[in-house]
Amino acid sequence: MTTNLTADSKPAHHEAIGLARIADMLRAEAANGLYWGGEPGEEARLRAMRDRAAALLAEVDHRSYEEILAVFATDDDLRTPIPGTEFRIGCGDGARLVHRRRFRSDTLGRRLEATAAALGAEVPSEPIAIADTDLADLPCPHTYLLVYEFATDLDADAAVQLLEPADPDLDGDLPTFAPAASAVARERGPLRVSPAAKEILDAVAVIAKEALAAATSPYSIERHHRVAAHCERTVEADLVYPRIDCGELAAYMIPTGADAAIFDDEGRILVIQRTDTGQWAAPGGGAEVGEPVGLASIREAFEETGIEVELTGLAGAFDNRDTDLGDGRMPMIMSFTARRTRPDQTIRLAPLEASDHRWMTEAEAAEADLFKGHELRIPVAFDLHKAER
Repeated sequence: MTTNLTADSKPAHHEAIGLARIADMLRAEAANGLYWGGEPGEEARLRAMRDRAAALLAEVDHRSYEEILAVFATDDDLRTPIPGTEFRIGCGDGARLVHRRRFRSDTLGRRLEATAAALGAEVPSEPIAIADTDLADLPCPHTYLLVYEFATDLDADAAVQLLEPADPDLDGDLPTFAPAASAVARERGPLRVSPAAKEILDAVAVIAKEALAAATSPYSIERHHRVAAHCERTVEADLVYPRIDCGELAAYMIPTGADAAIFDDEGRILVIQRTDTGQWAAPGGGAEVGEPVGLASIREAFEETGIEVELTGLAGAFDNRDTDLGDGRMPMIMSFTARRTRPDQTIRLAPLEASDHRWMTEAEAAEADLFKGHELRIPVAFDLHKAER
């Protein structure tokens, strides 16, 4: 809906996508706050924020405010970047297909097996890269794609007939990153917004200020500081937005978390003792809309242990629905291997998250009382780390 842009309309098109991005992040903040609950009055504030997120998107999307709000009001799960797959298929006639699709009720394991069976191909063992719609400035709901390669003897026309329909809002130029290089942080200056959008954002800023005055929960305080920062990174400008298509707003949501399996020079893994259960786990938590999952792994490591790390690889993309191992609130876990950027960093635990920490050998981890799901992910991380050394 935004083809054949004139030179004058291109900047406004860029700003329209930026506004859609802010609306997506505010939608997620509201949905996650409503999911976890909070202080008295917080639910009303979060619903008001959600309404204004819909109003922001209606400034640029081709759908009406009422249509958008009706979709946003159905959010009843945690909102994170949405997982999907990009299949690169080498065909027998020399053609190369690229097929992108978010997950629905299918799981990662079932999708890989079904696609391989249909194409008469081998099941790929691991993703070769990760793509991210937010880094590519696509205006659809923030989605990351696990990139897998297939080879088939079928020609392209026959292969296409065997694939489920792709998601059209994922079509575009999506740069991909090797898992170890996927913690990409884009430099984003202040976003120019129209007077109408600025008015909505000012109202959101007021909600955040009221919430911060009332909040006692550290999680609520963090949330509203993020919301306030989204509003502050805008500047009013005289512009008119083109109407754009912001994609599948009702896309099936599978919440995603990211772990950091941090290894030292002796090959030991850093684990924290969870404050809530007393069990041991690699640092990790939910990814945030507007944040690549690799960056989420680094952020969670810093928040929970106080140390800065860099990624070295992807131990695995774990779909808990395939294994029934893990926290059901976070079905998809991206488990990265990592190392400290400086070996002299001091561990500084977040008391609400962790009560203790240890550097464990592989044998010690095998005997430890690990939090659900980590008994699968930690051994795989050890295997990858040994291969990396």
